[in-house]
Amino acid sequence: MGQGLEKIETLMAEMAHNCTSCGECVRPCSFLQQQGTPAAIAKRGTAESNLLSAFGCSLCGLCDAVCPEALSPSEMLRSMRQQAASRGLVDLKTYAPWLNYEKLGASVIFRRDLIPDNCTTVFFPGCSLPGTRPDAVRELFTRLRKIKPTAGLVLDCCGKISHDLGLTDRFTVVFDRLSERLRHNGITRILTACPGCSKILGKYGENFEVVSIYEILAAYSQPYSPDVTAPVATFHDPCPARFDAAQQTAVRQLVQSCGYRIEELASHGLHTRCCGQGGMVEGCVPGTVKQESRIIAAEAAGRPVISSCAACCDTLSTSTPTAHIADLLTGTPVFSTKPVSSAKRWLNRLTLKFARFV
Repeated sequence: MGQGLEKIETLMAEMAHNCTSCGECVRPCSFLQQQGTPAAIAKRGTAESNLLSAFGCSLCGLCDAVCPEALSPSEMLRSMRQQAASRGLVDLKTYAPWLNYEKLGASVIFRRDLIPDNCTTVFFPGCSLPGTRPDAVRELFTRLRKIKPTAGLVLDCCGKISHDLGLTDRFTVVFDRLSERLRHNGITRILTACPGCSKILGKYGENFEVVSIYEILAAYSQPYSPDVTAPVATFHDPCPARFDAAQQTAVRQLVQSCGYRIEELASHGLHTRCCGQGGMVEGCVPGTVKQESRIIAAEAAGRPVISSCAACCDTLSTSTPTAHIADLLTGTPVFSTKPVSSAKRWLNRLTLKFARFV
């Protein structure tokens, strides 16, 4: 705990000194509107109540994006979570649904390594996309194999849930097991479909080149400029892709190649909003998902929403018609208004584990 305490105290001291409390990050954030500026949070120190308050933050990084001083309040808040977890202050029963989801998803029951000869590149679709859209996973992998015939497929979990909850030891076990298995199989490049996986693997997978599969597919897509009569859609940028300009550009190119004309949400790109699922805030602040999804739906103003995050799609579908970018690529887009049930998710993932791929 000593090193962790030293780290968070240093981060808090720097934040208290450098944050001017200008309010730029407070205006768009319901968490900071309740807790105060990053400087105010930092000055409250490492008291139990202050550390636990960090679990009300989605860790979406909007505060980092708008900070005129180029500070990272989200990193301080994540470190506060780590310190709270290391002290045993966190009631893990609150987060059991998420942790059990991660544990089961990373188990041998659902893991799969499809590694052909001479394979150095694998498609890693994450957890939510296989659970909600197994046919889309098949389609993305089929398209990839046409571009790179030796590409493989790995079904597993990156450990983002434990990571964001500050459970460092749990995260390390999940991530290191995955990382070692990939290295053992000679994998050097990972193509992701989940923006959350992109962020985790990109940050901690130092032995791998991590690129979103959408960038690869966009590079091989036919250029197309929808005319004024093309159907209109908005695009919701998942918060883990907030600083990933290449991924943002690629998904928009794919949406346009499918014949849609994009009208941007007021909150997009660097300034995108979290759909409400970030950081498992719902565990300690019930109603967060509904509140945040309704804000994004209001920005959409009746226009269908497309996203590249299956979890975002599930959340937003309860408030406005929503589709995943992969839904468009399958050729039969359905703008859903109902999330996929838990039982169906697990059945879908099990089906993919035993599916045959040509």
